[in-house]
Amino acid sequence: MSSIITDAAKAAHAGTDQGLEAILDFLVTQEQLSVTFVSAAIERAGGTPSAAFLPVLRNAVTTEYHHVQALTEVGAQPLTAKYWLPDAAFDNGGVGVFSTAEVVESVEISLYLIGVRAYARAGEAFGARLCAEAMGTEAVHRAHVRFAQGQLGKDVGVPNDVGFEHFGWPTVAGAHS
Repeated sequence: MSSIITDAAKAAHAGTDQGLEAILDFLVTQEQLSVTFVSAAIERAGGTPSAAFLPVLRNAVTTEYHHVQALTEVGAQPLTAKYWLPDAAFDNGGVGVFSTAEVVESVEISLYLIGVRAYARAGEAFGARLCAEAMGTEAVHRAHVRFAQGQLGKDVGVPNDVGFEHFGWPTVAGAHS
C-alpha cells in the first residue's frame, strides 16, 4: 500500500505537468483496483452476510467506475491492467470484505488529497476541485463500509469518525513511517 502512496507523493512534490500526470495514473490504477475488488465482492455476496449490503456495494462500484472514466478522459493511464485479490480479502462475504474495502477507500482518500495538493501547487483550481469532489465520495464509501462492519458485529466506533480527513501519507517520509 505504501508504494503507490510513496510514488504518488513523489509526483505531487514535483509539482510539474509530468508529476500531475503521474498522480492521475496512480489514481486511475487505484480506482480500477477498487472496481475489480467491489465487483468481485458483489459476485460473491449471494447467501453471505454481505448480501444485505448489495445496494451499497453496487452504488460504490458505479461511482468508482465513473471515476475511472473521468480520469481516463483527462489522460490518466493505469499502471497495470491485472489485479490479484486473495480470497482472504473477501472473508467469505463476512465482515472482512468491508474491512478490506475500508483500506481501499482510505488509500483512495490519501491519493486524492495528494492530488488536491499537487493541483493547488500547480495553480490548477479545477483539477484540485475535482480531486476534492472525488475524495468526498470516497469518504462516504468509507463511512458506509464502516457502518457495514458495525452491523456485522465488528466494533468500529462511529462510522463517520473524522472531522478532517487523515492525510497520513503526504510525503515520502510519511509513507514509510
